[in-house]
Amino acid sequence: MRLTRRVADPRIDRPRDVRRGPGTARAHSPRRSRAIRPPVIRIHAAGGRATIQDAGRFGHLREGLPPSGPADPSAFFAAQWLVGNDGSAAAIEVVGSPFVFSCEDRRLIAVTGREVALRSRDRLPGWTAAFVRPDEEITVIASERTRFAYVAVSGGIATEPVLGSRATYLPAGLGHLVRTGDSWPLGPARVDPTSAGRTTKTPEYQDEFVRAITGPHAERFTDQEAEGFFSSQFMVDAMSDRMATRLSGNLVRSRGGEILTCGVIAGAVQVPSGGQPIILLAEHQVTGGYPVIATVITADLGRVAQRLPGEPLRFARVERDRATDALRGERMTSGPSA
Repeated sequence: MRLTRRVADPRIDRPRDVRRGPGTARAHSPRRSRAIRPPVIRIHAAGGRATIQDAGRFGHLREGLPPSGPADPSAFFAAQWLVGNDGSAAAIEVVGSPFVFSCEDRRLIAVTGREVALRSRDRLPGWTAAFVRPDEEITVIASERTRFAYVAVSGGIATEPVLGSRATYLPAGLGHLVRTGDSWPLGPARVDPTSAGRTTKTPEYQDEFVRAITGPHAERFTDQEAEGFFSSQFMVDAMSDRMATRLSGNLVRSRGGEILTCGVIAGAVQVPSGGQPIILLAEHQVTGGYPVIATVITADLGRVAQRLPGEPLRFARVERDRATDALRGERMTSGPSA
């Protein structure tokens, strides 16, 4: 038996019969929509060696990854506070000059470090927040005594975190050197031009004394060796880097030679068999077999990192409570974000 009625009219599915009537939703435009991207910081000259660093990559020592982060934590956190960032934001650690950059939109910026400043239309002091306009080129000014400088931008450098951090650690292939021509995304920031001019205290980088507490292996050194260590003047060796500051001077001898491998931290002063102390810094190895005679307090790590080859360095012994007070005082003067 033939059906005399169609189940459905095929014409209703024809494209020409689809109409946008009054009050109906507007059809999507066939044009490609523009992707929304964040504003960027542009690098016009990358200096000698620049990397993106945040406070550090913690919790991965068991995988052999040191925290990395800034070589001079005091300068890093001060720069972040000056531009209104919290301590987890990323900045650029600059070694060598010239370093020239611009921001795509209005931002607060700051540079910190040993003997640093900024130049645009005028010279701007270091350790001071400055307001910059879109595409305004800024040059970091460094002296012959500048080892590490920190460029912070309100909103922070918003690269993709790896293992919970934006810190560059080149030996493991995490991040890479900042290069001329790079553009890096910036995080959102509310920019108040009246915040320009905010300043904070500069560390006493010229002071050759750094404070240290007695190390965990003090029993391996005689009283005479320990007193000699804390009363001697050492010189910074040319082999120093982000991993450690190496010293030359009076030999320090331990009893019993090397120790069983144990964990180490930034600030640990190791004494290898040769007797020349090594102060571990941001990219230190995660374990070590040399006895640790002292530990530089956190508040003074930046002054160690900023010492140049050939400059003198001495250790001043302090108690643990003094170390805690020094760090608390530093964080209070550079804002709660540190």
